[in-house]
Amino acid sequence: MLEAAHHLLAAAGRTPRAIERIVVGLGPGGFTGLRIGIATALGLGQALRVPVEGASSLEALALGMCEVAPAGALLAPVLDARRGEVFGACYRPLGEGALEELIPPTAIAPAALAAALAELEDPVWVAGDGVARYGASFAEAGLPAPPADSRGHRISAVHLARRVAVAGPRPVVPDYARLPDAEVNRRARLAAGAPG
Repeated sequence: MLEAAHHLLAAAGRTPRAIERIVVGLGPGGFTGLRIGIATALGLGQALRVPVEGASSLEALALGMCEVAPAGALLAPVLDARRGEVFGACYRPLGEGALEELIPPTAIAPAALAAALAELEDPVWVAGDGVARYGASFAEAGLPAPPADSRGHRISAVHLARRVAVAGPRPVVPDYARLPDAEVNRRARLAAGAPG
């Protein structure tokens, strides 16, 4: 990750000292990935003596969706959460990067999220890697998505920074939205009578 950041700065003709702040996605997401990303951001911030600010990954994805979804559509960013679940939410775009939360971020079965979204009165668009993996659940509920190669399916650093600019930074604390795999496995062992 640090090597990629170094190459990105070099390609932009900048040095690390040009960085004034760092914005990091807080999830929801997997335990290991979030911890690595956030720890890296905090370490860079400390080394460079710049502030580190957090933003919701789902909100950033929703901002990217604004660029491809039809006007007036509700936005449901959907990330693959593994274990047969997705991380999802639903927002109403209010313009200028503002979002009204209609369904809070949650870890949920794709079909259950699709059913909840289909009950909303306004048209809903879905996007994200969770749609790529579980698209049939959303298609069956009549929820349109951008084409598979659309930029609307990707979280952008620009949208993370924009979300901080509009809504203010969040505390740099990971949002797992569910228990880590290790804790799920530990509880399953305890329920089966095995030592924890």
